Amino acid sequence: MCAYLSGTVSRWAGYAASLWMFVFAAMSFYWGLGGTAGLETVAIGQEFAGKPWFIAVLWLTGGLKLIGGVLALALVQSWGQLFPRRLVLIFAWGVSLLLVVHGVDFVIQGALTEHGFITNTTTAPWTTAHWQTFVWGPWWLLGGLLFSLATWGYQRRTA
Repeated sequence: MCAYLSGTVSRWAGYAASLWMFVFAAMSFYWGLGGTAGLETVAIGQEFAGKPWFIAVLWLTGGLKLIGGVLALALVQSWGQLFPRRLVLIFAWGVSLLLVVHGVDFVIQGALTEHGFITNTTTAPWTTAHWQTFVWGPWWLLGGLLFSLATWGYQRRTA
């Protein structure tokens, strides 16, 4: 069973993590080009949309997400073995941890806001706190779990 998980399932997770990263990068680039669809779901997007430094951050994070997508592919493609194993594992586990922590943070902050422990000035029925708790937090967690599973499989296959 463990061989199956470190093989087929973790490879599937690597491809899914790569797709996850590329989709998320596309969103960053779309917003960086001035697109506004979905921007209202992110509190910082509402506050800083159109500001030059925010646009630069969107392009930078979009680029990092593209690199993350390539890293996820390196975990499941034979060309990934061209890179030092230790370096790939350090970056892959780092990305996994970052995505999981960010997702958990979003869910916790959103839940605390929903229950009045953190003040939210938005009075709309579907606030940015709702988006954090029920969409963005789980989305980040999904990416982190996919990346973790792919990294775990890579670590077992290349040991």
